[in-house]
Amino acid sequence: MKYLSTLFFGGFAVMAISLTSCGEDDGGGTTPPPSADNSILGVAADQGYTDFVAAIDACGLTSTLSGDGPFTVFVPANDAVSAAIGLFGATDPTEVGADTLSSVLLTHVLIGEVYAADLATGYVESNRPVSTDWTPNEHVDLFVNTAGPTVAQAGEVLLPDAAGGVSRIPFAAANIVVTDIQCDNGVIHIVDNVVVPGGIGQMLTANPEFATLVAALEFGSTSSQNTYGDLVVALSNPDAAFTLFAPNNAAFEASLDTDQDGDVDADDLNSLGADAVFGVLANHFVIGDMVLSSELTDGQTITMTSGTGQAFDASALTVGGAALNAGGLDICATNGAIHVLDGVIGF
Repeated sequence: MKYLSTLFFGGFAVMAISLTSCGEDDGGGTTPPPSADNSILGVAADQGYTDFVAAIDACGLTSTLSGDGPFTVFVPANDAVSAAIGLFGATDPTEVGADTLSSVLLTHVLIGEVYAADLATGYVESNRPVSTDWTPNEHVDLFVNTAGPTVAQAGEVLLPDAAGGVSRIPFAAANIVVTDIQCDNGVIHIVDNVVVPGGIGQMLTANPEFATLVAALEFGSTSSQNTYGDLVVALSNPDAAFTLFAPNNAAFEASLDTDQDGDVDADDLNSLGADAVFGVLANHFVIGDMVLSSELTDGQTITMTSGTGQAFDASALTVGGAALNAGGLDICATNGAIHVLDGVIGF
């Protein structure tokens, strides 16, 4: 019995020593269990949104979204990422190109934490820089339309076509399908489509408040006086800067509703004629320069594409006598700035 007792307790002691040794590292301390990655990318990967994480890695943005933040990120579902990559004729994000990927993906990132309940119809600043060729330290704005129930910008992707021209490919609006996923460095909203980083033309097609302006641009494109081709495409040219003074729907209705039926439609545009419509539009944009409102001075004459000079009145906040919308200044696209007008210049 004494022998058995000694054997039992001796064996227990050996087991205790062995177990203690397994719980210690070489330095004599206890090895902690691996911590979960609760960063934006860690949570996105953990929840299965691996295509987005792979695209972020392919363009070198992993370290950015692993930073302290906080960030708000519209994370596209896997099938949305695959569909967007396919538009570029690719099957893998590495085939798209880091610059293009970065441009698209940074449009999905906002600075600071913005929860779904805080989103309102209007513009929010993304983390996608405007080309430094046009202006430093500005970022592209993202249009949010909570009435849609679209909550992230729709628009068009402009891609070269086989004929050597440009095809306008509609990009569906991105709707939030999962909201407010909390991460250590921000918050995630899952969206069902990829968000478009917009040139000016694309920004106009995204916002229903510019529906009449888009229709006028398309109609005015047929003018014999127009040398720019498709005006919506021209205003999204990434190799040129623009400043657009953009009349909203109400401005056009007040000025160009010739048949007084409550909107500006094909009947009104046809009665005016393509040349007249183009002439009106050419009084509203500048080619070759991105001018922010802070750069305008009282009494300054702005030379428009039409060749006419339109005066800026800082006190009345007008350009060419048309009222600027104080809440719609300095909307930044990838290739220029939009300033919303509550009137039409020349009317």
